[in-house]
Amino acid sequence: MRALTIFITTLLLMESFYVVESSQRDRGPKYKNPPFCRQLCDKPSHCGGACPNCPYSAWRSMECVN
Repeated sequence: MRALTIFITTLLLMESFYVVESSQRDRGPKYKNPPFCRQLCDKPSHCGGACPNCPYSAWRSMECVN
């Protein structure tokens, strides 16, 4: 009986140290455009680098996009 108690206790202790890797959902939001692209612009010269475009839309503010 004592051996069974030690065995069960050992299993419980081993499980308490078991590390679970986080899933993709828990690693933070994924952006279609990187966050540094999300700056307001009036014309394409305000944007540059990885986010060169400044598309026009009457229904939303203009943001630099790639």
